[in-house]
Amino acid sequence: MVLTTWLTIGTVASVQRDLLRDQGGDGSPAIVSPDGPASGWPPGDPPGDPRGPASEPATTEAFLRISRSAFRAGALSFVGAVFAAGAFTNFLTRPLHALTRGARRLEAGERGIRLTVPTGRDELGSLTEAFNALVAGLERQEAWRRDMTADIAHDLRTPLAVMRSEIEAMQDGVVPTDAAGLDRLHREVMLLARLVDDLRTLSIGESGALSLERTSVAIEPLVRRSLAAFGSRAADVGAELVQVPIEPGLRADVDADRISQVIGNLLDNALRHAGGVRIEVGAQAVLLPAEVPDREAPDREATASAGSGMVRVWVRDHGPGLRPDATEQVFERFHRGDGARSRAESGGDPGSGLGLAIARAIVEAHGGSITARNHEDGGAVFEFSLPEAT
Repeated sequence: MVLTTWLTIGTVASVQRDLLRDQGGDGSPAIVSPDGPASGWPPGDPPGDPRGPASEPATTEAFLRISRSAFRAGALSFVGAVFAAGAFTNFLTRPLHALTRGARRLEAGERGIRLTVPTGRDELGSLTEAFNALVAGLERQEAWRRDMTADIAHDLRTPLAVMRSEIEAMQDGVVPTDAAGLDRLHREVMLLARLVDDLRTLSIGESGALSLERTSVAIEPLVRRSLAAFGSRAADVGAELVQVPIEPGLRADVDADRISQVIGNLLDNALRHAGGVRIEVGAQAVLLPAEVPDREAPDREATASAGSGMVRVWVRDHGPGLRPDATEQVFERFHRGDGARSRAESGGDPGSGLGLAIARAIVEAHGGSITARNHEDGGAVFEFSLPEAT
């Protein structure tokens, strides 16, 4: 537009100068005399009329010059605008083209893709950052899936290898086919069955399809039965199971069998890693942190009525505790601590490595949460919260 205006104005000024030069040497029209033609006008022009027939070709030529100049300026402006618009559009859409190419590479199975984030903090920059985060998340999930597959294969291979060697030894007559051999095979079969059941429970729990038969359950009898179920095993390793006093009226809205499984998994973990130490199990009513009322409430009943109540259950051992970086890792699939690895090397049962992951899936299916930490006086504490029965 600037180019068109500049060329048009220049042409108009040039034409104006030419017309003024044709009218008179100093740029002013000639004086018309009543006795004859005016000085400076061509002969034949009528006296007193400065716009005679001789001036029409000049005017037409001027109009044509202006029109040609305006057309050339408009054409140049159009071509320039097309190139400028193309360059600007290419600059704006370059990140979108990069995102399209990256998405196609990602669809083709390529990983490790990282796109350059545009300098401007706009929607394209946010979209590029989101794409890079998506690729990073997919890489983590695939790495986790590969590790999980390798762990499952390892845990399945070990009992299968034991069973194969036992059966082949029996077939070759090296080992007699007696009750002791059948007991060893049965033990390996049960280990496989437990691993498959744990994998199924964990898969259902993490997918949100875990079926729960929730009722109002008294917590104290539930904890007492769980401790009784592990009494003989605790005696074998020299551990002492202790139930911290629990309020008799404490109840939770839960599936009793599933919560018994959670407490059992926590006790199993404590016996594996802590060994022959004191293991305590307790429970109490608490309030959600955002709903804690006046701290000077006279009693627990008044406090509980002021907000939404939860039941906190904990299992504490007096063993060596957890590594500082393991408080979250312990709930991952197939995570085993150093104690479990040492048991596996010595021929003991290391467990499936799924117990704590299953416990977390069950607790979260109830709408609660589970955490692990080290107690200030030593040992590890696993605690989980459940909705209190109303």
